[in-house]
Amino acid sequence: MSDPSTTPATVDTDTSTAPVADEVTTRLTALGVPAEMIGKIKDDLGAETVADLASLKESDLTGIGMKTLKVRTVLAALVPAAPVAATAAAVDPTAEIPEGATPSGAQMNGFADMLGGNPMMMMMLMNGQGGDMGLADLVPIPSLVAGYNPKRRDLYLTMMGQVEQRLGGIPIVVIDGDGSINRPLTVEYIQGMEEGREPAENDIYDDADGSPHQVIRVGVDAQSIYDADPLDPTRALQKNGMGIGRVNWSKVSLEAKQVAYFAVMRTKEIDPKSDAHQSWLRDHMKEGVGRLAFRGQAPRAIAEYNEASRTGSLPTLRVMLSRGPRRPEIAPRRRSTVPRNLTGIGGDGNGGSNPSY
Repeated sequence: MSDPSTTPATVDTDTSTAPVADEVTTRLTALGVPAEMIGKIKDDLGAETVADLASLKESDLTGIGMKTLKVRTVLAALVPAAPVAATAAAVDPTAEIPEGATPSGAQMNGFADMLGGNPMMMMMLMNGQGGDMGLADLVPIPSLVAGYNPKRRDLYLTMMGQVEQRLGGIPIVVIDGDGSINRPLTVEYIQGMEEGREPAENDIYDDADGSPHQVIRVGVDAQSIYDADPLDPTRALQKNGMGIGRVNWSKVSLEAKQVAYFAVMRTKEIDPKSDAHQSWLRDHMKEGVGRLAFRGQAPRAIAEYNEASRTGSLPTLRVMLSRGPRRPEIAPRRRSTVPRNLTGIGGDGNGGSNPSY
């Protein structure tokens, strides 16, 4: 009887090298390489895997009898894909740009590809090398307005700012009543200005139905409203409530803030530049205080508050902020120490001789 233990070994040996041969043959056959040449590439040049094919040189293939033009076609197809595409895809062309920074080359390339522009030309214009021409001149106004978001400091914000400056520095963003951007009207308004039409009177632009819409500057986020500093209502308080003169308004009632506003802006009973006035405010503007905290220091401001309350004209003390690069200070700011006007601050210390409201 024959020994059955030797039979499986014979069967296993027959197919051991088939996958390697098929891999190389399949790849070269797809490129139109004749079977005779495929055999020489595997046998004479030692190609065992598709990865080996990438290392072939023109002299290798011409040396085994392949014609030069065919060699170049095959080698061009065997070149592995460069990793540049993956790198470019990882860069968001609309990513925010930090203050004081410029967009990277990869970001400009991605942005140019997205808009169908020339990256070299866009980078040149970004760096101010285009004379009277700016980066925004390469992008259609509808595309520019569609990508603009005042909450983001990106290339769209930069280019919208260029359009605003080109039109004389006037506001160009049309908004609805809720503060959102009305993009069709913004496109219509900008294009009209570029055609030579007059700016909207008092920054109010009427649509085709006669409904008024406010026009605001580029970078102003009309939907992000912040608490204003009562001593300067054009400035927002810091996140912790700190304002001019290190006065913290975070837990101070709105009516006390409004009286402080009237004392500064109307009656001038408080000078925000005075050290003495700032010190008094730091001592007295605490949690729970109301308008009567000013009865000895700014009585006329309380009267202004009472009148505005009756007529419904109290200030909201809310402000919109604009996003843009901060300008460096030429010299550090110093608090004013003169004149040191102490009039109206402190009273008699007890409030006994002050009128009540």
